[in-house]
Amino acid sequence: MISSDSEKLQETLLDLQRTQERETQLRIENAAILEGVSAMAGANNKRQVFNSLLEVLRKFIAFDNAIVLTRDDEASDLQVLMSTVTALDLSHWQVSSTFNRCINGECIALYSPKDIEEFKNKSPDLLNICHSSLITGVKISSGDAMIILMSCEKGHFTSSCRRVLNRFRPLLERAIIDIDYRERLQSLVTARTQELIHSQQRFKDFARTVGDWFWEIDTDYKFSYISAPQIANHLIDKDNILDFFGDHEDFKQKFRTQLQQNKSFEDLEWQLFIDEKEQWLSFSGTPYYSKHGVLLGYRGTVKNITVRKKRLFDLQQARQQAEAANKAKSQFIAMMSHEIRTPLNAVLGLMDMLSSSGLENEQQQWLGQMEQSAHLLLTIINDILDLSRIESGSFELFNSNINLSNSIVLVKNQLQPEANKKGILLECNISKSIPEYIFADKNRIIQIMFNLIGNAIKFTDDGSVKIVANKIDNDIEISVFDTGIGIAEDAQENLFHPFHQADGSITRKYGGTGLGLTISQLLIKKMHGNITLNSQLGVGSCFKIIFPINPAIDQITSLTTDKLTHSTRPLDILLAEDSPTNQLVAKLMLERRGHKVTITNHGQEAVLKLLQCHKTYDLVLMDISMPVLDGLEATKHIRKLNINIPIVALTANAMQSDQFLYQQAGMNGFLAKPIQPEELDLMLEKYQNLKSISKVSS
Repeated sequence: MISSDSEKLQETLLDLQRTQERETQLRIENAAILEGVSAMAGANNKRQVFNSLLEVLRKFIAFDNAIVLTRDDEASDLQVLMSTVTALDLSHWQVSSTFNRCINGECIALYSPKDIEEFKNKSPDLLNICHSSLITGVKISSGDAMIILMSCEKGHFTSSCRRVLNRFRPLLERAIIDIDYRERLQSLVTARTQELIHSQQRFKDFARTVGDWFWEIDTDYKFSYISAPQIANHLIDKDNILDFFGDHEDFKQKFRTQLQQNKSFEDLEWQLFIDEKEQWLSFSGTPYYSKHGVLLGYRGTVKNITVRKKRLFDLQQARQQAEAANKAKSQFIAMMSHEIRTPLNAVLGLMDMLSSSGLENEQQQWLGQMEQSAHLLLTIINDILDLSRIESGSFELFNSNINLSNSIVLVKNQLQPEANKKGILLECNISKSIPEYIFADKNRIIQIMFNLIGNAIKFTDDGSVKIVANKIDNDIEISVFDTGIGIAEDAQENLFHPFHQADGSITRKYGGTGLGLTISQLLIKKMHGNITLNSQLGVGSCFKIIFPINPAIDQITSLTTDKLTHSTRPLDILLAEDSPTNQLVAKLMLERRGHKVTITNHGQEAVLKLLQCHKTYDLVLMDISMPVLDGLEATKHIRKLNINIPIVALTANAMQSDQFLYQQAGMNGFLAKPIQPEELDLMLEKYQNLKSISKVSS
């Protein structure tokens, strides 16, 4: 009985001793936890927090290295938050069953980590320092976290180590949360710092680009900030911004006025000279206010725009030079046109005389070929002159009421012999929906139709050329179809460019300058229309022009008066011409038509002749370019003398603007050189009819 009581007493004493030891151990651990919490609370960064945690753990658990891993969600890998091994800071850890158990609260000791799924793909450096490990996990507000204690010895961690680590779980949670918070805070601070650095750099880059100098002044115009002490090699040593402008009172007053308006302003330019070199500065500024709306001063920038000003000046100079060159080109072309037309007038005139002089058939054929070549030369001159005028902007349309259908038929009839000669069908289909009269430039429409229909006939050897005209809504649409050689797709792009044709062989085989389509396109654009092309090589082409209908201004009524019988009355004509050859040509052409011709060599002779006997003459043909007194001045003198005899300009200056000048000077008509027999006949017929009417009235 005594022995039994003694054993119970011994057991009780042992339990008491163990309890006292546990209490002592708990007091030590609690003290360590409190010490660790205190150390972490005083830590300045996450590394100090981590070291404080490890220092507490090492008092109870021996280990060589430690890693803290975290993740934001269950689908992600674990990443290193803190580590005692720098080489492991950027490593990623996949989560399998072992790590999942740890995250859910277990504390696991691994005696051979390399055999665990999570460690299999780790680097040899890690496995060499981790022959055993102790792992546990905690839940934190941002996700999951784990701590891995590693030892270089196998089987190092015991169940006692697991118990201690579980006991220190609150400290682990506190430390990891603190480290994670500091990590996130540090990342945020780093990101904000980086953004600030980028923003500052961006501002500096903009500043270098936008303005050379930043300034800020108060309401008394005194500097409160200057970004640089000098600008454009000009030192800023003044307290007041107005003093910076020195003796430039005009600009100083202009700058003060801008500030006093309390509005933003831009590009206030100031010219100054530094070391005898011109400098240009551009000022921009804006007022700024307190949060209560009180004006505090002004802020702005200054840019050195000397280079920009020089570039602008150079561009203006280049433009003036280009305009001068373009004007010189136009003058040169006009002069060359005059110089070529003058001898060409003699050539065509004399050939016209020869054709009626009883030549043999073979000689007539030669003469016909010569005349055709001369007319081709005249066409080239007219094309170049037209292109130059349109490109220079000195070209205007001269609109009037015209019968469009008659104009198209006129061109068709004139080109019919060319089609007959080649044995191709030329047909015309004009819709009745087209108005009888429209307001347009008849000559230019005829010119466009001549180009399109003439080209169609030129490039068609078999088949037909068809002209179709329709009214589409409020537009006129004219299409010219042909069954000719067609145009390759790659050649169509350049077809409307000056001097371009489909290929070089076209020029050799068919001739031409390549200006016809260019001029046609420019003319159509001037009429607010457009021209299009649809062509297939070897099949044919279709050129289509569309332009808006401008209604006729006045209603056209048919004349009910009987037509005058063509008069055959001879005219007494005074010819003012300085070229002996052209005198001969004009005299022969007029006398062959039964008229009497008196020749004067310049304008002054013509004026004197009319002063003596102006009633003797029915008509004056006046050249423009003559020595002593030109045709324009001579006409003005004649009109000042109240001599109302009809005066017709006879000149190679064939531009429309020239014709307007002739009309302003008092001339009644215009006859271009080279003189075309048809135009000469029409002009003479007009004044023959006038003479007949005058005789009847008398």
